[in-house]
Amino acid sequence: MGPYYNWFDTAIGIENQEIHYGAVYSEKHRAKSKKSKFFPSPYFTKGDVVIDNLPYYSLELKYNVYEDELLMQVANNLGGKILQLHKDKISSFTIAGHWFTKIDGVEAQKTHISSGFYEVILEKPSFTLLKKHRRLLTEQLGADLIFYEFEELDSEFIVRYTDSYHRLKKMQDVKVLFPQNVPELNDYLKNLPSNLSFEDRLKSVFSFMDTLLNETKDKTMNK
Repeated sequence: MGPYYNWFDTAIGIENQEIHYGAVYSEKHRAKSKKSKFFPSPYFTKGDVVIDNLPYYSLELKYNVYEDELLMQVANNLGGKILQLHKDKISSFTIAGHWFTKIDGVEAQKTHISSGFYEVILEKPSFTLLKKHRRLLTEQLGADLIFYEFEELDSEFIVRYTDSYHRLKKMQDVKVLFPQNVPELNDYLKNLPSNLSFEDRLKSVFSFMDTLLNETKDKTMNK
């Protein structure tokens, strides 16, 4: 479907598409370092976005982590403006090989998590592991102007399991989700390299749990 949508946008002009419904973006923060609020970098990168259940491919995108907004660079022959796409219309987007999905306010309130865009870092039939990127704004005084830097904060992790979202701050939170598998989890965790990041440990543990759950399901079906 990707080539079709690319051809369609070129043929009639992207300004006539639903995707065009966004506000012209105005930059609020003058930056002077590489500590940017944008993901994956301060520069636009090829990506795809799903708006009102329609996919659009090979767009110039960047994700404003600090304000949790998706920006699109319109082609020069169509004005060359930067649009902040209407967030309520976006269900997911992919940028630089990273897939993000949106958790809306209603879903977030049910489980007391932050709404907005989360990166999908692992997806299995029983659960989806998600990562919330975060930035901290700091001011730097110049001779005549104020500049801004954005420190990268520790990411937040949640998992969608049993039709609900669960916050993951430590490995004990994983054990709470699978109380029947605590002995197996303890054995598995003992053998993980100690230098793994928390994110990599989570991905490894949930991959292990997916295998374990499938084995349990197979044994039950074969009885």
